[in-house]
Amino acid sequence: MTEKKTVKMNPKDLAFFEALLIDRRRELVSAQSEGERANVFHSQKDQGGELPGYSNHLADAASDYTSLETNFDLAAREGKYLVYLEEAIQRVKKGTFGICKICENLIPKSRLEAVPTATKCVDCKEETKRKEREENRIEMARLFAEQQRREQKLK
Repeated sequence: MTEKKTVKMNPKDLAFFEALLIDRRRELVSAQSEGERANVFHSQKDQGGELPGYSNHLADAASDYTSLETNFDLAAREGKYLVYLEEAIQRVKKGTFGICKICENLIPKSRLEAVPTATKCVDCKEETKRKEREENRIEMARLFAEQQRREQKLK
């Protein structure tokens, strides 16, 4: 029986990607801090303090709500990305960074430079996405058929 060779990224590349990941984390945390300082007015308004230039007009309130919702969505997305960055840094420290979690081959450096949080090589990622699309199509067909059956029962 042939033993599978353990694949690892070389130490020089690991150091390069660790620095890249730490840089991205620093940039993200810095941008989040700046965003928090810029949005202080939201907390003032929530505490009942009316800000100069704020109107109680319904359209303005809707616009404020939409803006707040967008900010929450962005913050959630940035929070997820921060978790991905932390996980990638941990993989660097363990020496498992850059190894595809599906096929266990090295992920090309060009992919990691573009998406340093990647955990799959391009082929495995595309295959995963293809399977997800197929599962979604099957689920949509099932829901459509179920809806058709309900409509037939009502007739």
